[in-house]
Amino acid sequence: MLLATALALVALFVLAVIPGSLPLQVLQLDWQQRFVERVIANSGFPIVAFTLVHLAAHVEADRPELYLLRQRLRRWAVLVTCLYLLLIPLQGSIAVRQFGDRAALQALQRRTVQEQFSRFSDLIRSAPDALSLQRQLAAVDGPALTDADLAKPMPQLRRDLLDALRRAEAAMPARIDQATPLQPLVWGVLRDGLRLMGSALVMALAFAAGAQSRHSSRTLLTRLLDRRRSMRGSPYRRK
Repeated sequence: MLLATALALVALFVLAVIPGSLPLQVLQLDWQQRFVERVIANSGFPIVAFTLVHLAAHVEADRPELYLLRQRLRRWAVLVTCLYLLLIPLQGSIAVRQFGDRAALQALQRRTVQEQFSRFSDLIRSAPDALSLQRQLAAVDGPALTDADLAKPMPQLRRDLLDALRRAEAAMPARIDQATPLQPLVWGVLRDGLRLMGSALVMALAFAAGAQSRHSSRTLLTRLLDRRRSMRGSPYRRK
């Protein structure tokens, strides 16, 4: 029963992660974020399955095949530990790219707006009269002229429109920043980053507690703790 439950838990993990990750888009930021989220959200399945195999080998210690299965899984746990550790820099790179994408989006918006205002400015300067300017602005989805604008002499209309255009262009960066504010992105990235990277580290430590290489009788976590204690107790360290 313990082995069947362990197998079922592994199957649930695979079914929760793999189908939801199709089609594979490994280089896409959204796909990477979803993949990390799915792995972390379903990590309880494999660690419980790993524990159940150890429990089964302990309950029926007279069955050598269970001991061999446990040792085989312990060796695989070394790889699983490394994979969980790799999720930490992956999530860090995702966070950096999220900020980069936001900066690139704002730069694109500013460039688009500048090009649009430049086009409007050229039309205003080159239009021979108000009616012609009105048709040209309407053709490029520009601002509509009111009856009061059309009643103005063309030099005054041109001057007023250029002044209004300069004011609107000067106010546009602030509007773009308000449309894509930085603070929610910062808090969202910090919240998700700390949660996912912390969870990945916890899962790596959990698997390291049972991970055992072929040429060592101690687990990875035991070796790590022993090395840390030896470094703290080193006379060179105390100096």
